[in-house]
Amino acid sequence: MRQSPPDPEKLNPRQLIDSLSRLASNKKALDEVLIRRNASTLFFALFNYWAAKSYAKGRRARGHCPYEDCFPYSEFLQEMLGAGLEYAIYPLYLYRVLADHYTLNPTKVILTSRPFKNRQAEVGLSHNTVDNLLRLAYDVLEYLEKLNRK
Repeated sequence: MRQSPPDPEKLNPRQLIDSLSRLASNKKALDEVLIRRNASTLFFALFNYWAAKSYAKGRRARGHCPYEDCFPYSEFLQEMLGAGLEYAIYPLYLYRVLADHYTLNPTKVILTSRPFKNRQAEVGLSHNTVDNLLRLAYDVLEYLEKLNRK
């Protein structure tokens, strides 16, 4: 059953990012698991918000998804690059990959998807990394909140 486009503001991650900021301010509360989940959550919350806004404005994903609502990360990343947000989206993506696909911390991360394919970096997740990723997430969020304003 085909659904009408969702209200993309239901996926606005501002409240989530604010909550993660409060959690991150308590360094004792952040263990390795929470640090990794923060890195992953920030990227995916921004991606989902972008996808909902894209769908609402009529963009459709190509491929295997029946409702044309499954967008590839590469489209999101490309749009952020085009908006001048490489300084923010590259680290958000890099640390998301580390958090979700690598066991060691720190480690050498090799990105395998466009537009960052074959970029490599020696990186580690820490309390300071989370603080930085939160600041970068707010920058991307500010851009996304301005999209499709009427």
